[in-house]
Amino acid sequence: MTAGHRTFPRTAALEIEAWGPTREDCLAEAALALVESFAVVTGRAHTRTISADLLVATGEEALIALLDEIIYRLDTEDVLPVGVRVLWSDTGIEARLAVVDRREAEITGPAPKAVAWHGLRFAEDEAGTWRCLATIDL
Repeated sequence: MTAGHRTFPRTAALEIEAWGPTREDCLAEAALALVESFAVVTGRAHTRTISADLLVATGEEALIALLDEIIYRLDTEDVLPVGVRVLWSDTGIEARLAVVDRREAEITGPAPKAVAWHGLRFAEDEAGTWRCLATIDL
């Protein structure tokens, strides 16, 4: 199965569903789904790469930490990822975010505010595909 993602609008929130052949691919797809839910970044060349070491113990924690990192970078540095690479380590994940300035993107909706723990899922299904689901507060 190839990797992919989709979003479902909710009242004052957004659900993100992502999948991939590996847990890393699934996390990267979730990150791109978050960005694409409010901005068009397709075809934009990244201007720099940010690495973030995120201390996590579970897949659910990795999903929250990665999405929170993107929201944090948007709020503090005004950047959006156009590419995401995730690497697992003994202490968590390293997220490599290829970013552009928000002014380079076409903003199409409200920016995300936070990731909710309620309804969070991250697991491998019976077919060996990694899947995740997260609710994003807008």
